[in-house]
Amino acid sequence: MAVKNALGIIFSNTYDETLPEITALRAIGSVPFAGRYRLIDFPLSAMVNAGITKVGVITNSNYRSLMDHLGNGKPWDLSRKNDGLTLLPPFNMPDVGISTDKIPALYGSIGYISDSGKDYVIITDCNIVCNIDYEDMINCAAAKNADAVIACTDGLPPEIRDATEVVCDESGKITDLKRIDYYSKAVTYSMKICVIRRVLLERLLHEANAKRISTFEELFATNVSNINTYVYKYEGYSKAIGSITSYYEACMDLLNPETRKFLFDPDRPVYTKIGDRVPAVYGISASVSNSLVADGCVIEGEVENCILFRGVKIGKDAKIRNSIIMQNSVIGDKAEIECVIADKDVTIKTGQKLCGASSYPVYIGKGIVI
Repeated sequence: MAVKNALGIIFSNTYDETLPEITALRAIGSVPFAGRYRLIDFPLSAMVNAGITKVGVITNSNYRSLMDHLGNGKPWDLSRKNDGLTLLPPFNMPDVGISTDKIPALYGSIGYISDSGKDYVIITDCNIVCNIDYEDMINCAAAKNADAVIACTDGLPPEIRDATEVVCDESGKITDLKRIDYYSKAVTYSMKICVIRRVLLERLLHEANAKRISTFEELFATNVSNINTYVYKYEGYSKAIGSITSYYEACMDLLNPETRKFLFDPDRPVYTKIGDRVPAVYGISASVSNSLVADGCVIEGEVENCILFRGVKIGKDAKIRNSIIMQNSVIGDKAEIECVIADKDVTIKTGQKLCGASSYPVYIGKGIVI
């Protein structure tokens, strides 16, 4: 199967409402993660690793930060004369309007999809952290002669508005899609990652527009007996972000070597915008344990079980535990914080104390001084 004969589509704004604090000024796709990455880096890198050279990123709002991060796509080798990376801003079609729902947003980009001429289209969101093999997923679709393949995993479903349980027969063919209204029971649920034949997608989009269908789940549910849709069972590490707590948990999972080993597999690297900063500097009194420290940090205090992004400064005798400190934030001397998420350019002055809990971390917005 020629994976290059596939088009990638990434939704950068879907589920912004699950992280209202962090996405107030940015799309969920540009939410910082793992010290130097953004959430969009994972699906975008996975597509590039699979040999996909044409990727469209559908945006809706707050996409300035995303544009700054993606640029011309060079870090992902998508700065190309042919194909390459394209941002697809909201397109107001007379019979659709600007919508935050996936199907109308895709219908607004149907010209881009048709003009690609690709056989398959990969569609994904940015709110799930994983390192999935799209090449294997497309090969699965070809081997089964499937019209569409949906990536699924087992476990507690994410607390998002359209979490979907997937029911299939012994061959893996999907027989039903059920909306999940509970979150305390482990099920096989959709990861919102789909491979579908382009020609079929175009037909379904026209049909959905005529019937005013707005979600993939409803679209597939109404056509489950008419199209061959199969499950692609994903068994590696994945974390769906559906709240500030699940974002915190996903970040803390990175402190587990096994999680890092899987997410940052050398055979499927995760690419991002290059920062070009100097290495981290550790003072004489610095103490750092079980933490991820990005380049450009200056540490003179105590750091334990933390993720520090680029350019973070930790003052003398400061104690930082179980926290996420984003780019260019400054923690003053003798400050003490625990279970805190500090956004970019935050300043916590000398001697301040902040304490949250792993189930309810304290969030400090961008540029705030405490």
